[in-house]
Amino acid sequence: MTLSATTLWLILAALLGIIELIATTFYLLVLAVAALVAAAAAWFDLALEWQIALFAVIAIIGSVWVRRIRSIPTKSDAQAHALQNLDQGQIVNVTAWDESGAATVQYRGADWQARAEEGEARIAGAYVITRVEGSVLYLKKMS
Repeated sequence: MTLSATTLWLILAALLGIIELIATTFYLLVLAVAALVAAAAAWFDLALEWQIALFAVIAIIGSVWVRRIRSIPTKSDAQAHALQNLDQGQIVNVTAWDESGAATVQYRGADWQARAEEGEARIAGAYVITRVEGSVLYLKKMS
């Protein structure tokens, strides 16, 4: 049993579509659409060269389009960044700094290691969390 070019292109489109459901990249979806266009070209009895050319052109244009769409920042990107940095801007109270320049502060009901940002005076008082690296809070003295 031999398969026609149309059938082969449709099988390729189906496989790419199924893999896209797993990968969720949209690039494979573009390739699946390009394979569908090539299947249509095969159904209209266009030469194999035209089928491949149509597949390639649709794949390239679609990939550029997906890349452009994915690079546009969205509101959800800003929200995701804010959710990743919930601790920034929070206030902690430092009672004492040790000789190595570190302190232990109470934050969210637990003891955290803290360090002052470069150039900050290490005196007791209220500090603002500027960043978190692992389990270490980096602090800046409140003005």
